[in-house]
Amino acid sequence: MEKLVYYLKQMLMIPQKNIRLFLIVLLAAALFAGCKKDEPEQPKPDSTPVQQLSKDDNSVEENMDEALVDAGQVVAGTGKSAAMDIPCGATLDSTYLVSDTIVYRLTYDGLNCAQNKYRTGTVLIKIKQNTSWFLPGAYITIELYDYEVTRLPGNQSMVINGRAQIENVNGGIVELLGNGFNAIIHKNSAHIHVVFNGHQPREWHLARMMVYSGSPGNLMLAVNGFGNAGSYSNLLSWGHDRSGKQFFTEIGESVVFRESCQWLPYAGEEIITIPEINLRATVTFGFNSNNQPVAGSECPTRYRLHWQQHGQSGTIFLPLISNN
Repeated sequence: MEKLVYYLKQMLMIPQKNIRLFLIVLLAAALFAGCKKDEPEQPKPDSTPVQQLSKDDNSVEENMDEALVDAGQVVAGTGKSAAMDIPCGATLDSTYLVSDTIVYRLTYDGLNCAQNKYRTGTVLIKIKQNTSWFLPGAYITIELYDYEVTRLPGNQSMVINGRAQIENVNGGIVELLGNGFNAIIHKNSAHIHVVFNGHQPREWHLARMMVYSGSPGNLMLAVNGFGNAGSYSNLLSWGHDRSGKQFFTEIGESVVFRESCQWLPYAGEEIITIPEINLRATVTFGFNSNNQPVAGSECPTRYRLHWQQHGQSGTIFLPLISNN
């Protein structure tokens, strides 16, 4: 109590002019503190979304490729099931004609030929009547209905619904490489909806130019993008990721796959952008388990992801095959 009385006496002794100055200083300090508090904090960088997207994009392309290869085998009569002449784990339910188009109805309920995925669902394969898949410019349309692919082990699933088209640009089939054909070029475009492990369906577009070379048993595949959306070009894929954010995946350098390495990406570069969160990443393929570039006949196991966001950046190495 005595301290309070002393303090009040001291304040009364301060000249009136000084009191005004003292109050102005206090008011300015309060206003400054209030303004500083209202300033938005700079968001912390987070590369998690682009890490997940890179895995998902690789998986979507891989699963769509497998369905397209199956379709090509059916219309070319080179299916791998000797008894049914259809893809592994599938049944040819029916073949019928709609107007001028032949439709093959496949039902999946079994393991793929590599026995590392279990597939279910229905796929319709369509080709114009009296059209040979061997001819330049021939194309196949496929429609996927609840086409579910579950990777083993891990039981991580993906359900695809939608439509795709593949054009045989220069004719021939992959099986004839090294026997009169030096390259087989396929042009693949797709508009699909993908469900990842029970999440909400997400829109996905694919636009891929695929060039096969080599010979059976030692094939190589080089993939480039030809899609355009907004200000982006050379797109391999675009759409919305698991969380609903729009993304764009451009080609930096041709992505190269090798049959001898289980069709894993051996080299190449992709650029992924998620504009909403100002996140951009460069994906470079062709690294081993020690995070070193592969050489010679060595097969890759990892890829490098270099990300940039809010003026910060980082590099991480991720496995090519993931159960996430």
